[in-house]
Amino acid sequence: MNTLRNSVAIAALAIVVGYSFQARADILVMATDGVNTGIADDHATPGHTSYSGAIGNFTISYDLGAGFPGVGSPSNPVLDLTSLDLTTGTAGGTLTVSVTETDFTTTTGPMQFLSTLVGNYVNSQATLSTYFDTTNAHFGTGTPLSSGLLNNQSAVVVEPSITGPYSLTAIVTITAGANSLTSLDAIVRDVPEPATLLVLGAALLMTLGMAGARRVAATGRHAGLAFS
Repeated sequence: MNTLRNSVAIAALAIVVGYSFQARADILVMATDGVNTGIADDHATPGHTSYSGAIGNFTISYDLGAGFPGVGSPSNPVLDLTSLDLTTGTAGGTLTVSVTETDFTTTTGPMQFLSTLVGNYVNSQATLSTYFDTTNAHFGTGTPLSSGLLNNQSAVVVEPSITGPYSLTAIVTITAGANSLTSLDAIVRDVPEPATLLVLGAALLMTLGMAGARRVAATGRHAGLAFS
């Protein structure tokens, strides 16, 4: 009898653990050139996921996706994609890098979403599109928040209310020539208070300054080199 009770308890615990894992919000980062694809999740480091590697003609030194519980919360959406030192060799191409997270909660009133793309580009350019999706699907594109933001642009969209749970997705498309170097940061989030927005702007400018310094140094190193 004790053995039976223990077995039932273990089975029940396994169901609860399995359900909790499936219900936990996942952050996914995906990079693809249309033929080759790489993907990473945040299971090892909840709230942060990263991907590095070669995708076709592109070499990705570091792609970082951040969301809750690392930043923001289910009711305070923040989804950030940082891509550092993304390079091409003797041939260019188009690379799409996406970040997505599920399980944001129902809004109780209007929500202002800020979508921003900032970066440094050597022989390349980038566009950003952002979405929320009330099917709560990874990489869901049910409702556009921004579309085709180019290089260093931003946009604010007001949504009257959203019935959750819902997912957020940011999609960056990089078009690059040979021997290119791209460093960028793409973010979709609820618009912060004005004082916080000023702090965020200063942080972004600092990020751009540091990325620019790396770009100057890296341009000399990478010029004329081929990456596989």
